[in-house]
Amino acid sequence: MGELPPGLATWAAKAGPAIVLDAVRRRAERGFRTEDGTVRVALTGSERREVARLLGTSWDVSGRPVRLKDLAAALAEHGLTVRQFVEVLDGAPVVDSRTLRAERRAVADAERSAAVGLLVDAGVNATHAQAWLADPGLPRPGTGELRPLAERTVRVWHRLPGAAGPGLRLAQLAATALGDAHALDYREDLGRALGRLIAIVHGLPKPLRAGRDWRGAWAAAGIRCDGVSSRVLTLNLPLRGDIAAARWSAAASGEPLWLSLRSIVGSWSVPVGTRVFVCENPTVVESAADELGARCPPLICTDGMPSNAALDLVAGLADVGCRIDFRADIDESGFVIVDQVRSAAGPAATAWRYDVTSYARHLGLTDVASPAEAEDARLGQLRALYDRHRIPLHEESLLDDLLTDLAGCRS
Repeated sequence: MGELPPGLATWAAKAGPAIVLDAVRRRAERGFRTEDGTVRVALTGSERREVARLLGTSWDVSGRPVRLKDLAAALAEHGLTVRQFVEVLDGAPVVDSRTLRAERRAVADAERSAAVGLLVDAGVNATHAQAWLADPGLPRPGTGELRPLAERTVRVWHRLPGAAGPGLRLAQLAATALGDAHALDYREDLGRALGRLIAIVHGLPKPLRAGRDWRGAWAAAGIRCDGVSSRVLTLNLPLRGDIAAARWSAAASGEPLWLSLRSIVGSWSVPVGTRVFVCENPTVVESAADELGARCPPLICTDGMPSNAALDLVAGLADVGCRIDFRADIDESGFVIVDQVRSAAGPAATAWRYDVTSYARHLGLTDVASPAEAEDARLGQLRALYDRHRIPLHEESLLDDLLTDLAGCRS
């Protein structure tokens, strides 16, 4: 592209001409003509006078919109078309957005087809491959990231032993196939992609976290997941069954007990109608053990953000008909913890002193609405009140009240 005459460059930099030329540029990108037609833009009086320095005073006083043939005639004196003028200003050709979109679609289609082809060649049904590609968690086709992910997926797929196989450990598979024992963890894109592909192929629920659905998907492919790294703190859980956690809980009556994910995997139950309390901080559990011992109702502590063991245990208790009374600190992290516990517990979940009344009373606040009836609305009220004041309320500040609740609990 050549250089503009100094006068034209100065004119184009002014506010009014810049507005007009931007409209011309957008018009060209949409595939419309730039040498005739009308450009209608809102211009102030001063901006219109700036445009008139090229189009003339008669245009200024006429009140007409910018006619592209008038602009083309003025630029022709400098050997330029309107399109050329805009391209010289930009330093690059104007690209028709329709053409650009078509090119992007072609690139995306090519990458999508390549990914499907890789999976089909590896023995994955084409329908399953297409369903996998529809997962919003995968890179978008056309970004250049989908095909490499599909290639790595296929690389591991060939090594899956199947449910009747020897039962490899997930970390072992990752280390031997990829040279990184953590490459297939849930937090890794490849791990999530493979777990979800296995679930699709075997007609299993989509794993949304490294929990039961995640382990179930990998088990269908003959892979065993780590069950000892994730743990949860408990007190007086009345677990029944052949699982290790049932034996340990019975032997540790009145004492806080850490349970691993491995220890709660299997078939188990609890007495019908059991009420289980869930808190965030170990201080609550230890204090309950000190004050109440074996008389304390069943208590689970997430110890901060819930582990997979904690969420699986809560979900399992809800599944067998337990009432789940949840709480956490009233702060940013606490709201996340509560959301995760509620998601695991479902309709069985009820807030435990996690409401505007408790928050306002302990902080001496008066700008409090009457508690709503629905659980979601009550939590929304609490969140809104916290957002106004931004003062955390930790469970330790409520410890006496929480112990009183536990002491008076009747399942």
